[in-house]
Amino acid sequence: MATMEVEVTMRTLYPAAAALLLLVAGCSGATTPTTTPSTGASSGSSASAPPTTTPSSSATSSPEPTEPGEGSGQGAGAPDDSGRFSYLCSSLNEAVPDVAYTSLAEVWASSEYVRLASCTANYEGPVPFEPTEDEARIISIAEPGVPPSEGLEAYLTALSLCSRVSDEAASELFGRSSRQMLQAASELCPRAPQGRVIGFWASGERAADGEYAVTNDGLVPGKFHLRKTPPEGCTWSVTASDGSTKASGGAAEGQSGILLKEKDVLTSDKCGIWEKIE
Repeated sequence: MATMEVEVTMRTLYPAAAALLLLVAGCSGATTPTTTPSTGASSGSSASAPPTTTPSSSATSSPEPTEPGEGSGQGAGAPDDSGRFSYLCSSLNEAVPDVAYTSLAEVWASSEYVRLASCTANYEGPVPFEPTEDEARIISIAEPGVPPSEGLEAYLTALSLCSRVSDEAASELFGRSSRQMLQAASELCPRAPQGRVIGFWASGERAADGEYAVTNDGLVPGKFHLRKTPPEGCTWSVTASDGSTKASGGAAEGQSGILLKEKDVLTSDKCGIWEKIE
């Protein structure tokens, strides 16, 4: 009887023991895959983080060039990937051949940027020229009243001013540009390497050799001086609205500073760039 009872008991307990063993084995097996992905996710987080961060950053920055008032994309701080414009840049060293670039961003990023004298912008797009909304806005600033579709040359001039103009070339290029054209360039590329400099010229706080009046669309009143020591032969004069001479001098006086008031006219020859200091 004792033997039969043991057998009955074992038959009863065996299924339960087997089920328990299967449960333990199942739990043990579930733990292993859970641990493996956890370890994998931890080791791959640094590799996967950049792809996650990059789209987020791109989504934030990419719309900027097309926002109103930010330019056309060719000069608003973002790469010009339209393929519609190219740039031919000359070096301050005349022995170095001209270099071609495909965008303003490429010009700005060039290792030769500070050694470039100036660049000429060229249109490579379909003919006839059909300006974008932002390009039309820049053209309307540069040449008010001109139909945007006829303002390609004005837009190219603004692009050229945004590319690179050295101090040596500024008197010629910025000095001969109208206040409206300078304002258009300033609107087009506020974040260019020389965007702040263009802003000075556009606001009437800088002048070059030539004749400049202190008016609403000319120089602003204030104290000006020569940015650099000019070469031999620098002469300048300040005349009042009636034509009478208020002051005149050469390099020394120009570097010390001259005062310009409303309706005064500054005439400068071989003196270089004047800038407002007060």
